[in-house]
Amino acid sequence: GRPGRLRGALLRVLAIAGTAAFPVYAGLALLAPGIIGLLLTPQYMSGVTVFRVFCGVYALTLVLRGDPHLYTRAAWFLLLAMIFDFIDGQLARFYKATSRFGVEFDSLADFLSFGVVTTILAYRIVLQDLKGFGIGVAFLYIVFCALRLARFNIQVNKEEKTDFKGLPSPVAAGVVLSFIIFNDHIQLGWEMVIPFIMIVLSSLMVTSITYPTLLTLDLRKKQPFIYLVAIVLILGLLIVVPQVGILLAFISYLSQGLYQGIRLEFRERRKVADHPALPRKTG
Repeated sequence: GRPGRLRGALLRVLAIAGTAAFPVYAGLALLAPGIIGLLLTPQYMSGVTVFRVFCGVYALTLVLRGDPHLYTRAAWFLLLAMIFDFIDGQLARFYKATSRFGVEFDSLADFLSFGVVTTILAYRIVLQDLKGFGIGVAFLYIVFCALRLARFNIQVNKEEKTDFKGLPSPVAAGVVLSFIIFNDHIQLGWEMVIPFIMIVLSSLMVTSITYPTLLTLDLRKKQPFIYLVAIVLILGLLIVVPQVGILLAFISYLSQGLYQGIRLEFRERRKVADHPALPRKTG
C-alpha cells in the first residue's frame, strides 16, 4: 500500500544519501531497502538471524587479526548482533511465526556470537595470559552458554514465553562486552576482572532463577519515580558517554532481574511449603 511505498522511498533516499559519505558501500546501500523489506516479512525472518551471524563472524575476524585496537570494535559488532537478536524475537512474537527451524537457527547464532566469539575476544584480551586458569574459564563459559541455549530450546514451547530460566546468554555476553568497552574507554587496566565476571555469569546462566524479559520487567509496582530517574540517567549516559551507559544498562537489568528472580523463587518455594500438594515448577 501507500505507507509501504512511502517507507521504501524514504529508505532509498537515505541509502542514496549514505552513498555520498560511504561510496565503497554504494551498491549495498542502494539494495539495502529492498533486502531489509524482504527479510522482515514472516517468510524470511531468518534473514535477521543471518545479520546476527554476519556480525559475529565479522567480530571474529577483527579479533583474529591480533590488533588490540580492534577489540573494542569487535565488541561493538557483537552488541549490534544483540540488537538484531532483540528485533528477531519481537518480529517472531509480532508475526507469531516461531518454528523449530527458527528456534534452532536462533540458538546457533546466539552460541556463535555470545558464546564462542565473546569468549575468544575475552581470551585474547586477558584469558590467554592466565594459562590454565584462563582456559578453564573459557571452557566453563562456552559450555554453560551451550547448556543455557539447549535448555531454552526444550522449554521454548512450555515456560519461556514471557520469562527466562537462567540468565539469557545475550545478557551475559552483554555484561562482558560492555565491560570490555568501558575498560578500554577509561584506560584503568581492569582486565583481570573479566575472568571473575565470566565465572559469575556462567553460574547465573545455568541457575533456575527466572529472569523477566524486557517487556515483562516490572518497574512500576514499587518506587516508580526512582526507576524513572534511573532510566533517564541511563538514557542520558547512553547518549553522552555510551561506553559507560551501556555497561550501566546491562548491570541494571542484571541486578533488577536477579532481584525479581530470587524473589519469585522464594515465593514459589513458600507456596509449595504452605501447600505441599501443589507441584513446584522446575527448570
